[in-house]
Amino acid sequence: MGRDAAPREGRRLLAMAALLASAQAGMIALAPALVEQDRPEAPQILAFVGLALLGGAAWFAAIGPLERLAPGRTAVVAVFVFGAAMRLGWLGTPLVLDTDALRYLWDGALAAHGIWPWAAPPAAGLPPGIGEAGAALHAVLPFAGLRSIYPGTAQAAFLLAHWIAPWELLGLRLVMLGAELVGLLLLVGLLRRAGLPMMRAAIWWCCPLLPLVLANAVHADALLVPLLVGALLATLGGRGALAGGLLGLAAGVKVWPVLLVPLLARWLPAGARLPAAAAFGLTAAVTLLPLLATATAPDAGLNAYATGWLVNNAPLAWVRAVFGPGIVEVLRPLLGLAAAVVALAVARPPPGEPAALIRGALIVGAATFYLSPAQFPWYAVWFLPFAAALGCRALLLPAVLLPLYYLFFALLETPGHRVFFAQGIAAVHVLGVLVMLIWSRRRGDVRP
Repeated sequence: MGRDAAPREGRRLLAMAALLASAQAGMIALAPALVEQDRPEAPQILAFVGLALLGGAAWFAAIGPLERLAPGRTAVVAVFVFGAAMRLGWLGTPLVLDTDALRYLWDGALAAHGIWPWAAPPAAGLPPGIGEAGAALHAVLPFAGLRSIYPGTAQAAFLLAHWIAPWELLGLRLVMLGAELVGLLLLVGLLRRAGLPMMRAAIWWCCPLLPLVLANAVHADALLVPLLVGALLATLGGRGALAGGLLGLAAGVKVWPVLLVPLLARWLPAGARLPAAAAFGLTAAVTLLPLLATATAPDAGLNAYATGWLVNNAPLAWVRAVFGPGIVEVLRPLLGLAAAVVALAVARPPPGEPAALIRGALIVGAATFYLSPAQFPWYAVWFLPFAAALGCRALLLPAVLLPLYYLFFALLETPGHRVFFAQGIAAVHVLGVLVMLIWSRRRGDVRP
């Protein structure tokens, strides 16, 4: 880098940081007007999404300067404080256009009262001894007719949050913030082990989508970051039992990490595979079997999700429009099979440099996301750490475009809003990523 280039990049980085901070401040200021149950007005939602896109664009423009930033003490502290401030600013805000955390509070409270969270849906009645706070929450629970969809690792986090701050979002927010902090430390370790620029961890830490979906909405996907990154680190270190155990715990947050089993098994030394299989089998059984035992019940949340959800997936919405609703039911198992095929294909090549393992995890996570009938913004947490580690801009772009999802709530009073959103607005994200992937390949960028 030339003598004049470094100051120029520094000024660009500061300008983008100021723009991102301003956008985040504006979003936080709008948060009280965007409680989903209050049916927020379209102008506030449009302003919120506009600020989210502006902040995302500023962050995206800062990716190059961030990864080239020398990892000195001042730079590291400044980046850490900036990312932490973005998250802390959301701690006292109400949930923005999201209600999933209300179910987290309910499940954690049930476990704290010794009640099996998968036993019956909330609509079956108010459990005895739940108290006034529980009764108030019970009255506003989303999907009250369905049993809990969340596996064991997530339930343990909900229980911990209840112990920290009963019936309050603060407990959940502290647990998820702790997961992000551990994930950041492990991501730095993974980058060092792979010989990749350490400041790529700053790309992930400063991503503006994460404070919204993890600090505000406290989605349990935050728990995946330390577990998956830790599993990759353990795999590179040949520590089979640790890798298998962490992967089993990750499957207890969202089931899809089971697709990483072939990749990690391929990379582990032969002597470490049996301990890995035993650790994975044990942890996955403990975290998944209670959920799977009720998965076929008509009121099971997992059953309803697997057979009925179609959200923010434009290609699938187009197919449905052409061939009718029945085609989606035919395609659902085929999409799952396609994800499994991707997982096996990625695991086929022999182990190489450490970055190849991260690349494999990125491909599996991103493929699972794009093959899923539901593509909520927080699902991008599945692959964003790996995209940041590899500096893959095409798969970092979703963090910029996925806030368009919230426009769905601005269109509720518009005739035909579901079709317009599903087939139109939702397409912006997927087409943007596809175009950037093609453009990156034509430029000769070998990163995925």
